[in-house]
Amino acid sequence: MKTRVWAARILLALALAAAAGMRSSADPFTVTVVVNGNKLPASAVEIQNETVYVALRPIAVAMQADVETNARARTVTITTLLRQVVLHLDDQMALVNGQRVRLAAAPTQSGSRIVLPLRAVGEAFGATVTYNGKTRTALVTPATRTAQGGHHPLSSAASAKTMSGSVLAVNASVNPPNLLVSSGGSNYTITVPSGTSIAFRDVHGAVTGNGKLAQVRPGDALIVTVDPHGQLISMADIFASINGTAAAVADQSMVLEGGRVIVADASTSVSLDGKAATLSLLRPGDKVSIRADPVSGAVREVVALRPGGFATTASSTPAPGAQSGGGAVQIKAVHDNATTAFRAGQTVTVLAQGTPGAQASFDLSDVIVDNGMRETSPGRYEGQYFVGVGTNLVAAPILVRLSKSGETALAEAPNPLTIITTPPSVSNAAPLPYALVNTARPSIFATFSTLGDLGMDASSLQMILNGRDVTSQATRDAAYISYYPAAELSSKTVQIEVKGTDTAGNTLDYRWTFSIAGK
Repeated sequence: MKTRVWAARILLALALAAAAGMRSSADPFTVTVVVNGNKLPASAVEIQNETVYVALRPIAVAMQADVETNARARTVTITTLLRQVVLHLDDQMALVNGQRVRLAAAPTQSGSRIVLPLRAVGEAFGATVTYNGKTRTALVTPATRTAQGGHHPLSSAASAKTMSGSVLAVNASVNPPNLLVSSGGSNYTITVPSGTSIAFRDVHGAVTGNGKLAQVRPGDALIVTVDPHGQLISMADIFASINGTAAAVADQSMVLEGGRVIVADASTSVSLDGKAATLSLLRPGDKVSIRADPVSGAVREVVALRPGGFATTASSTPAPGAQSGGGAVQIKAVHDNATTAFRAGQTVTVLAQGTPGAQASFDLSDVIVDNGMRETSPGRYEGQYFVGVGTNLVAAPILVRLSKSGETALAEAPNPLTIITTPPSVSNAAPLPYALVNTARPSIFATFSTLGDLGMDASSLQMILNGRDVTSQATRDAAYISYYPAAELSSKTVQIEVKGTDTAGNTLDYRWTFSIAGK
């Protein structure tokens, strides 16, 4: 009977309800949530006022979506291949692909995380949610793409229209600038006004940020929302990126340190030290930034730099270890402050020494480009990048460029840049939240989810049990913290708090409770 009651209420409203006493410690009710074939950790699911809520970040990760939070505006922006959803805390109105949509219930803060009723997940993401009463399992199935590899034009309202597609060509130098996009079997030319800010998202989670039209590449997935008059409201570019070092190269294939294999084809754009090249010209030790189609995985672009050399557009090519080619533009040295990971509110500083009187700029990978540098004294250049919320980069190369009299020199800064503005979260906790355990000496642990799997600062981790700090008796590393009580716990209800910071200093504060039977 209990299962029927819960199943009926889920199927009707996806709001799990129960009669009084159903969630007593003697009969705790649990629901398993499976998203896109991936089972969410039990710690990501909770019941509030007889309604099932799920934590936004774990469900977004399972849907291969990017999450950007803005604490000041109290908003969360989630981007998938098919849509962008802007949620406002404690507000039922959401912005889905530029359109206002009323959710069944508002997202809310629960401890250190943001949670959303399960029914609202379907409404926000266009997902189908079904419930199996026998197994007490809720299945969330996201919307799918067309079989041809294009994307469905998304539903539109009178106020706005959104389409998603694949970029065929980028025309940034024409007036007005535009894109050629394939969507639903048809091609569209989309005008992009100069200065338009485009949200860039890497499906691997290593890169997020805002950029310009010149950073869009053929093969990227694009989400575009326009008003009824065809004026651009928002645009998001989604791609797959890989940064690494070549370990071996053979013809059209390359193996990166770590074993990942990269395969190019005739359509792959390859550059070495700023000049057009082929994959076969690369060699072990070259630093590479790779961009791939987020749907098919086809490699679209390989940007390579040879350590120790600086490239110019002059006819001569610099020998390995040389400071420049034979041209008039030289880069003699590059410095940066990227020795540790950055978080929101901090500033990346890049310094370069070279030919006086040149135009100078630096790129952060191939996503955040054309950051200006000023000449503070003859031949000395300085530039800065302020890290805002929503920008994430993992091991991204910093590239400095000097241009003068038609020649350009290119060099890589000594330290790859990591920016982490996405805060860490708990992926699993034990005993499970609200669980009833039959031992007074349970093993207690929490595991962590961090951007790029870079882990936590182990020395910062703390565990507090019923107000008592037990960190000194706990085991800590970048992936987890665990504690096994030296004696039986005396209280029936146990509250655990885990605190710490990730490698960039973003904070985590997670609490949960469980109960001990027989107390």
